[in-house]
Amino acid sequence: MSTAFTKPAGPDFALPPAVSLLPQRPPVAPRPAPGPSKPTEVQEDFSKSKQPNQVLVTTFYTSIEPWLRPIKEEDIGFLQYTGDEVEPFIMPKLGRHYSQVWEEEDTAMYGGPLPGTAASRANAHPGPPGALPKWEPSTLGDTDLLTEERGHGPLTERVVSALIPMQDATEWKGVKAAEEAMEGRPGTNGAAAAAARDKLNVADLEDRMRNVMRFHGLLDEIPDYSEAVDDPIATALRHAQRELRTVLATNKARRARLAAIAEDRLAYQEYVDGRDALDKNITTLYSKLQKKDGPKANKKKKQKGDALHGSANGTIGGTASLPPCPAALGLNPDEHNQLHVPEQLQELVRTRRNWVDVIGGVFEEKEREHPGRIWGFPQESIYAGIEDEIQENLARLPQTRPMASSSLTAAANGRVDGADTRTTKGKGRAGDEMELG
Repeated sequence: MSTAFTKPAGPDFALPPAVSLLPQRPPVAPRPAPGPSKPTEVQEDFSKSKQPNQVLVTTFYTSIEPWLRPIKEEDIGFLQYTGDEVEPFIMPKLGRHYSQVWEEEDTAMYGGPLPGTAASRANAHPGPPGALPKWEPSTLGDTDLLTEERGHGPLTERVVSALIPMQDATEWKGVKAAEEAMEGRPGTNGAAAAAARDKLNVADLEDRMRNVMRFHGLLDEIPDYSEAVDDPIATALRHAQRELRTVLATNKARRARLAAIAEDRLAYQEYVDGRDALDKNITTLYSKLQKKDGPKANKKKKQKGDALHGSANGTIGGTASLPPCPAALGLNPDEHNQLHVPEQLQELVRTRRNWVDVIGGVFEEKEREHPGRIWGFPQESIYAGIEDEIQENLARLPQTRPMASSSLTAAANGRVDGADTRTTKGKGRAGDEMELG
């Protein structure tokens, strides 16, 4: 049996798949089937069905009112509110482990740690926070990769995690040639070099790494890793903060577009209210003019004799017996027998015409440029091409507070090319102030 395609034995060091903390978007619901539009299409028998209870029309109006009401200033204020962009990213300083605090309390109260918990606390905290192990790196084997009992110094681990695999074989040949050239230098081979390599432990390697990086200008100041700043809970919180930062940037960009449309629609509502007010003034004034010139009904009925007397005088069929035209009420004719519109009514009509042409023309032009922005529904999504705005908002949101100004700060903090490469063996020192995640 060929073993070329069998799975290799040993632990799997592949990275676990990324799991998003955001819930999955529910699928789009299918469109409901259209109901019957003609009585002949109804096939069910509803003669024996019990009549359902009728819902009050006021209940229906109350349920749809939030969806149909005009836009208010409070809605724009809600869309423009950005007061919650800093607090979710504040990470408090990571304090000491609770077992250390309890051990100090037990020592202060009983004069020493309790017997039942001293061994467990000793295993949890084998040494001082800044102490480095004294084992020799040359004795590191494959079996040590399965556990975390042996590790390098915090700076060495971060530098190793920042190494990038070489894709070009010529680069590797150049490195090997440099190593071979170094073998001929004094002190790099022979018994003295072997003795020096045998005496090199983890602490010495950490000091040598720190001195070499300071000599080459990669490290301005010596970082202090004596106090931990991260743990599994803090790591999960930072992962959630990264996703929250993206969600906040997306929501902010979307709210900005919605707020711009809401402002335009609110201005259009004010325009419509002003136009309706002018229409109401014109209608009120014209009604007053019509009532002034309208026929006044007599309180007492005329007798038939008056009508006959009038017909005898030859007024039947004449112009004096006809009532005035309703369209001419309020518009008194001039000397040329032409209807005359009062100056006050003409001024109101001119004001409305200017209001519609000047103010309304602005909204009509906006509606032609962006259909659905002022009234109705847009023909396409208002969030089209919003990715650039999201990236700009991501750049403005608070980021992780830098700990040093050197070029190695990102690597010392466990970040290389935007990826988090922190390990659980060496940690950075936390400041006394709050940290932005």
